[in-house]
Amino acid sequence: MKITQFTLPPMQSDRAVIDAATGRGVTTGRDLVPVRKNPPPVVLGARMDGPVDRGGGDGTRAAAIDMRNISPRKILETGYDLYTIGAIGWEEYEMLAFQPELHPGYDATIGALVGNTADPNQPQDFIDLWEKKLTFERRYSPDNTRRIRQIEHLVSILRQLDNPTNLVA
Repeated sequence: MKITQFTLPPMQSDRAVIDAATGRGVTTGRDLVPVRKNPPPVVLGARMDGPVDRGGGDGTRAAAIDMRNISPRKILETGYDLYTIGAIGWEEYEMLAFQPELHPGYDATIGALVGNTADPNQPQDFIDLWEKKLTFERRYSPDNTRRIRQIEHLVSILRQLDNPTNLVA
C-alpha cells in the first residue's frame, strides 16, 4: 500500500478561495465560506382564494383565515407561517407572535391587573386589536415611523388574510 502525502495550497489570509469558473472552493474544511443568501420572496397583492395556475398546471388553493375570530395560539402559528414565507420581517413576527395569554404567569400578573384569566384558545378580533395599536402609536409615538410602518404592514397583511381577493377569471 502506497501512502501519498496531501498538502493543501496556501490560503489567502486564511479565507477560502473560490474559483469563479468552477464555483468550487479550496478549503481546509474549517474555513467559513461566504454564501450569498437569496432575498426573501416578495408578496405582491392579496392572497388568492381560488384555484390558481402557477404555470405548472397544478391548481393551488389558499383559503381565507378569519382574522376577526382567531385564537392567540392560532395567530402565533400564522405569524410563524408569514415569517417563513417572507411576507413579514423578523420584528413584525416578534410583534405578532408575542401573545401574553400564552405565558404561564399571565393570571398572576397581567390577568390580575385587568381581572381576566388566560384563555389562549378564546377567539379574538386581531384586526381590531392591531388597528387600535396603530392608532395608539400614531397618537403617542408619531416620531417612531419605523414601528408605525411595521404595524401598518401587519394590519394590511391581516386584512388580506381575512378577506383575500380572487384575481383569477
